[in-house]
Amino acid sequence: MGTIKTYQEQAQDIVAKAIATVEEQHKAIAAASFEYIEKLYKLDTVKAKHDEVASIAYNKAREINKLVADYTADLIAKIEKDETPTAKAKTAVKKTAASAKKKATAAKESATKAVNSAAAKVEEATA
Repeated sequence: MGTIKTYQEQAQDIVAKAIATVEEQHKAIAAASFEYIEKLYKLDTVKAKHDEVASIAYNKAREINKLVADYTADLIAKIEKDETPTAKAKTAVKKTAASAKKKATAAKESATKAVNSAAAKVEEATA
């Protein structure tokens, strides 16, 4: 299962791709429109202004996407603490200690059974 950070990154990528797709389609439609208009009028300055404004709009959309990404990344960092090497080591030590404790307990039980069995056999032999 993914972390919140993973989901946030996926959402950010989807938004970035959507902006790029809308921009590409907008440019294609605008190019076709200007092509037809240019047959009737000389509109180089209008087309240049359009392209400039469209660039500004899509760049702003990307900036907003980046700001949202940074903000959500900060929030997620507060919620999901990345495990430091020290924390990872502590976790590994705890797991190893728990495993060793289980093995020691099993060994103790096994030794107790063996001693009790041996004592029973000695008692039988001397009885």
